[in-house]
Amino acid sequence: MILLYLALQSGTSCLFALPDMGTLLQSENAPAGRAPPATTDPAISSAIYSLRDSVYMNEEPESIKAQAALIVRTLDSLSAQTLEESGRFLLLARTEFLAGRAFNEAGLKKEAILNFESAVEHARASMASGEHVPGIMALIRPLSELCLLKGMGFLLSNGPLIPRYTQQILEMEPGHRAATIIYASSKAYPPGIFGGNPKEAIAVLEKLIADHPEGFEKDELFDLRACFGTAYAKLGDKTNAALWFKAALELYPNNSYALTELERTGG
Repeated sequence: MILLYLALQSGTSCLFALPDMGTLLQSENAPAGRAPPATTDPAISSAIYSLRDSVYMNEEPESIKAQAALIVRTLDSLSAQTLEESGRFLLLARTEFLAGRAFNEAGLKKEAILNFESAVEHARASMASGEHVPGIMALIRPLSELCLLKGMGFLLSNGPLIPRYTQQILEMEPGHRAATIIYASSKAYPPGIFGGNPKEAIAVLEKLIADHPEGFEKDELFDLRACFGTAYAKLGDKTNAALWFKAALELYPNNSYALTELERTGG
């Protein structure tokens, strides 16, 4: 874990403390955005976390496909007495989204679209009795991916829903970790003509870290650090960008995005 870094100024070595980079939750407990009921088999949560880590580590798509298929079969076999329908659909949505992300990053567009579409269906099914924050989050993630993968007509129809849903979550639950990271990403990644504002992204993320000393889920923390790195890179600050991408790689050392961006910074 990086704790301090050495900077050279005016020929003198100066030791600086790193910025607060956020911490991991002591116990991750919400594999699909909401803690599952106590009666849920812990092996299911463990399997979804394992799938998540495989995706963020960019493991082979076929391996991820097999993991996801096993989780889906397990969830499909559960009765309502074992796991409430809303929770089961949330877990299915999370599984399909992660599989879709893996296929997308491997360049398998058709397979990714199928998984993302399934994730959208499950997210909506989880809210059959009314909207709730985990369900909206489960909807936003695959929907935003589909906006990039499908035609312009789909983008025009569904693209505006993403910021609307994100704002809805933040109104329902101010300071929501994942929704705030999505908002910051909408400022860090796009160019200015499409709403990008890396300085705002950095300010939002700094406040988020300060507001959540309890920590973040592992994927949230990675996304947060990668977002910081991207924002600093957009500002031309390669030193800080490299610092944040290195911090992201402490969580997932084989993540292709962070590795590529770190190389671009010269780090």
